[in-house]
Amino acid sequence: MNLPARFSPTLARAAVWAALALLCACGEPSATGTSASVAGGARELTIASNPAGTHSYTVAGGLARVLQEEQGVRATIRPFSGSSVYQPMLHRGEIALGLNTGIDSYVAYRGLPPYENAMPNLRLLGMMFPLRIMYMVRADSGLRSIEDLRGRRVVVTFRANAALEQLHRGILATGGLTVDDVESMTVAGLPEAMRMLAEGRADAVPTGMNTALSMQVDSTLPGGVRYLTMGQDEARLPETMPGVRIVTALPDETTSGVEGPTRVSWVPDYLNTGIHMSDDDAYRIIRTIHENWEELRSAYVQMRTTPAEAVAPGDNLHPYHPGAVRYFREAGLWTEAHEANQARVLAQ
Repeated sequence: MNLPARFSPTLARAAVWAALALLCACGEPSATGTSASVAGGARELTIASNPAGTHSYTVAGGLARVLQEEQGVRATIRPFSGSSVYQPMLHRGEIALGLNTGIDSYVAYRGLPPYENAMPNLRLLGMMFPLRIMYMVRADSGLRSIEDLRGRRVVVTFRANAALEQLHRGILATGGLTVDDVESMTVAGLPEAMRMLAEGRADAVPTGMNTALSMQVDSTLPGGVRYLTMGQDEARLPETMPGVRIVTALPDETTSGVEGPTRVSWVPDYLNTGIHMSDDDAYRIIRTIHENWEELRSAYVQMRTTPAEAVAPGDNLHPYHPGAVRYFREAGLWTEAHEANQARVLAQ
């Protein structure tokens, strides 16, 4: 399998422009392919992702490559402005696969805000990578911790990824802040937020670390960017956001904006489908991805910290697809804890 070269900061700064060029060349893909058969019949598959320049888009490209090369499936990436746009499409069976955060998956499945109705048809295939999400500021701003955002212009809401608002509010709460303590801003999505930071129209934007978009901003600003560290009251975040952890990010050669140990949120990003997908297709898709996991890890920095066994977490808050359950049982990754958790989430 021919995978792209190992990630580097230089390549990342140009990645968003290359991705946009690819979109222009390929055009807008169709939403068909929800009944794709990986072994025969209709051999077409659509993978929904966040916009070009995000981790979701990059990883979707890797998954599409694997499925196409290993199974002969015509796998197409369909980027949207945010996952709140395509979650309902997964639920309705209009798109075969989508990459969604654990937060968005949970609130969509349960019908919690910002969604008005539950989406019980959503099903999990596996965990693809973790997102480390934190507020990013200009390095010359003097801002270093969440407490420093009081009175500042802070992006809180992405209209295209509305479920993340609760995470952003939770991060602010670790510094003793609410949206009333900052100049709360609403934007369409991450690309707009990044432009506002670069142009000096926002003081802080929440983003996944090491995205091509964030590294592009880092390369264009004098002095670059800085990620803030979590506030003093860290316990507030996991209390309000199930499935979210707090981890320490350390400076390394692939990360810009981290000057020392920095406490940030950790959010799983899942490959989801719907009950409309056949058990056999779900089985073959996750088996193909899992069997090629080490090659994916070596090619995509987003997946590098995720060992093969972590593809099947046991603390997910929406249910697995039966085809994924079947594969993980065969692979020896399905435990009694997985079985109990699956029964619990299905009963909710």
